[in-house]
Amino acid sequence: MQAAKSNAFVDPDPADGDGPGAAPDSAVASRAGSAVTAPTGIPGFDESQPVPGFAPQDHLGVVFFRSGGVDQRCTGNVVASVSGDLVATAGRCVSALAGQFVSQLAFVPQYDGTAPHGVWGAVAVSAPARWVTGREVAFDSAFFQVKAPAGAAAGATLSSTVGASGVSFTGAKDDDDFRSTGYPLDGGHDGTKAVSVESGAEPNPWMNRDDAIEGLQIESRAGISGSPWVSTDDAPVRDVQRGMTSFAYQHFTHSAFGPQWKADLHATYLAAAAAS
Repeated sequence: MQAAKSNAFVDPDPADGDGPGAAPDSAVASRAGSAVTAPTGIPGFDESQPVPGFAPQDHLGVVFFRSGGVDQRCTGNVVASVSGDLVATAGRCVSALAGQFVSQLAFVPQYDGTAPHGVWGAVAVSAPARWVTGREVAFDSAFFQVKAPAGAAAGATLSSTVGASGVSFTGAKDDDDFRSTGYPLDGGHDGTKAVSVESGAEPNPWMNRDDAIEGLQIESRAGISGSPWVSTDDAPVRDVQRGMTSFAYQHFTHSAFGPQWKADLHATYLAAAAAS
């Protein structure tokens, strides 16, 4: 695990400022490559509620995968789901190459250079088709279900073991305040400790459609794709994920960006969270 390199985090500056197309993304791609229609809701399940009894960093961890013959890594976070086994990360961490899914996808909660709670292998992946095939950064989020490692207690789920954040898909506005926490591999960090950054949200300067992407003041460029965003505007801060860091541009060396968590990505989440 230690030898895994960061995923590709820095994207080329776009040739123009055109935003993504207006067509909705009504389907998500699974690892098998089939399309599934997202449900409109999960009866009797409150997605906004974190699992009680855990601190936010308890259910943060590192996502490991292999793509293009190279072992790579990102950040991931356990989020509320029916199964209790759902991880949120960036789309580029489950589909690193256009039209393809990665292999050997797994999540290590509370990673510290070892796997204190084991390695939880992926069994199903949900990612927007507009990321997997279209590479549209406004859809660069994904979710995957995992299975318990060998030796886990009978009936143990990921969220019963380390907890889970609630989720919200209301989006972000410029100057909203967030905390992003991930496992950086640069800036003096070796990827074995979670590091938090707090910042006001800022628009993506390359998009005419500003609300498609939001950014935070983050200087790290390695290991942090998939780092969850939690609002710090309210006191006390609630453990509810409202977005994530997924990428940076070459031109903007002090900012990192992520897709707005709104209706389209909510549909992707619901398709994944409803699985049991």
